[in-house]
Amino acid sequence: MAHNELILTDVTKRFGGLTAVDALSFKVSAGQIYGIIGPNGAGKTTVFNCITGIYKSEQGSVKWRGEEIRGLTPYQIVDRGIVRTFQTIRLFSQMSVAENVMSGRHIKSKQKLWHGIVHSPWSKRDELANWHKVEEQLDFFNLSEFAAIPTGSLPYGIQRRVEMARAMAVDPTLLILDEPAAGLNDKETMELLQTIFKIRDKGVTVLLIEHDMDMVMEVTDYLTVINFGKKIAEGTPEAIQKDPAVIEAYLGSEDDDDE
Repeated sequence: MAHNELILTDVTKRFGGLTAVDALSFKVSAGQIYGIIGPNGAGKTTVFNCITGIYKSEQGSVKWRGEEIRGLTPYQIVDRGIVRTFQTIRLFSQMSVAENVMSGRHIKSKQKLWHGIVHSPWSKRDELANWHKVEEQLDFFNLSEFAAIPTGSLPYGIQRRVEMARAMAVDPTLLILDEPAAGLNDKETMELLQTIFKIRDKGVTVLLIEHDMDMVMEVTDYLTVINFGKKIAEGTPEAIQKDPAVIEAYLGSEDDDDE
């Protein structure tokens, strides 16, 4: 049986008088594709920000492989194998695709500042090893033909793949995807679905937020549903689709329609 790698317990995040995440708990097992869904404004991205160190929750616990990571900085959390993409693409538009992917390797590089002045044989080997990793990701995400092209000149769907390639270049154990299908057409979404399966097959656990419900139900093993920062349901995709609380959160109740 797969062990729980990521455990959130009673995580609460407030912004002034607004409680964005309210005593949220869930567990992600190794090798799962785990989804967090909910209506707009439900607090989903805030949950990801609490996991990745962008925010520190006021209460609760975030444990990764038994270690409390609540309060760690983002780079310390990346160093533990937790890497994310963002809802809005954040790439270096003037840099090439290969350079953007290479930027994800900086935390893995063992070079120091002075290696930029004195190129020792050891530093050259380290740089070469990092470029090999970049080539692997370009091939994995079918980006090799775009390697030398400035990223900002490429279509949105390709930029999404570049962002995921950069994240995977870090060799993550947990990949967190914030609305990876946003802005993609149907063909690109189907390709993304297959890519997520391939990432899982490489031994990487995936945690994602997504509004494309068809994709969510197809790709995830387990789901947590939140609304107004609270968990309202969890279970397999099949169970979630039939849950009355989930249906009401997305579609509204008959009482709401009558008002």
